[in-house]
Amino acid sequence: MKDYIWLLAIIGIFILWVIISWILETISNSRKYLKLKPKLDSLESAVKAYELKVEKDKAEFEANSKKRLDEFSQSVKKDKDAINKLAQQKSMGFPWLADAYADYFSLRDMKRQKYLESKIHPAGKTAEIVREIKNEKKILVAENKIISYKLAYLVKLFPWLSELIAEDENEEIPIRIDDDLQDDNNEDRVRNYLTPEEYKSLPSVERNQMALDRYLKSRNKSKWAIGRDYEMYVGYLYEQEGYSVEYKGILDGFEDLGRDIIAKKADEVCIIQCKHWAQYKKIHEKHVFQLFGTTMEYWIKSSGSYRRPKSFEEFAKFLSENKLRPIFFTSTGLSDKAKEMANALSVEIRENEPLGEFPRIKCNINYDEFGSQTRIYHLPMDQQYDRTIIGNRSGEFYVSTVKEAEDAGFRRAFKHRF
Repeated sequence: MKDYIWLLAIIGIFILWVIISWILETISNSRKYLKLKPKLDSLESAVKAYELKVEKDKAEFEANSKKRLDEFSQSVKKDKDAINKLAQQKSMGFPWLADAYADYFSLRDMKRQKYLESKIHPAGKTAEIVREIKNEKKILVAENKIISYKLAYLVKLFPWLSELIAEDENEEIPIRIDDDLQDDNNEDRVRNYLTPEEYKSLPSVERNQMALDRYLKSRNKSKWAIGRDYEMYVGYLYEQEGYSVEYKGILDGFEDLGRDIIAKKADEVCIIQCKHWAQYKKIHEKHVFQLFGTTMEYWIKSSGSYRRPKSFEEFAKFLSENKLRPIFFTSTGLSDKAKEMANALSVEIRENEPLGEFPRIKCNINYDEFGSQTRIYHLPMDQQYDRTIIGNRSGEFYVSTVKEAEDAGFRRAFKHRF
């Protein structure tokens, strides 16, 4: 019995100890809570303050971004205004203007250079590269502006130059085709219009015809190439009327003096200027004046001795008798003033004449070094195409297909490139 009493006493003491421990722990935790509560309240306030700061910083960032964007826009506008101001000062003092233009951009590059050198983590090597580029750029910008202004001035003096200026670096540039031109590279230019597989596998008739068809349908021709086609078309029309045609614009390039075609029949000479322009553009009186002037220059040089003075009355008589006919042939229209001047100067007008279809293959008869007759056809991309005149000999003609030419006994020229 006594053993049970001691066991119950021990259990009671243990339970009492547990209860006292729990009470003491609760009191301790309460004290800790009371001690930490101010800190928790402070932390909550800090979180709220941080959220407010984030919102404030966000608002400031958006405001600064807008400010910087506005400053950038103002800087761009300032640059544009400065450039326009420089451009408006175009005059014969090209070097001074070009230097001012180059100096302006040099200062811009210098500002970038200073930033790279003075920022928190300097970029010395990059700044040195910028400095070198800045100096090179200044020279190039100045040279570019001088060339641009000189070109604009020349176009103003000689308006026909505008149609010869290439729109990109891949366009062909009109040059004089010299009689003594030697071309050791005899690569067949037909290759430019065919794949290597087509060139190797197709028979010559099909191969040449496919290249011609693609040449005619090409939409990537330069201004000069389109102008060349138009001159060929106009020349073909006059050849069909019995004229002997000389293609000055195609052969002489810049040296044609505005005489694209000279067509002769009996004692009649036609000086023809061709302009294949878009419909929205107009031919102005300065182009008529140029044709009239170049017609007079042709008459002066071709009418006998230079020692005998020439009079305008003599020239006017040639015009009135239709022995000398200046003709303006164009795909667009003339302005009212240009028509008025053309009428006063006896310049004939053929306006709104589009580029039409015409046979392109020239079937030419000639004689080789041994006196034997040669019958050769030329494609538009062949070397002697532009210089070959059709109609000087009986049996010469134009055809539209390679098969027609070969069936008539003509072979393709050996030298293909021009």
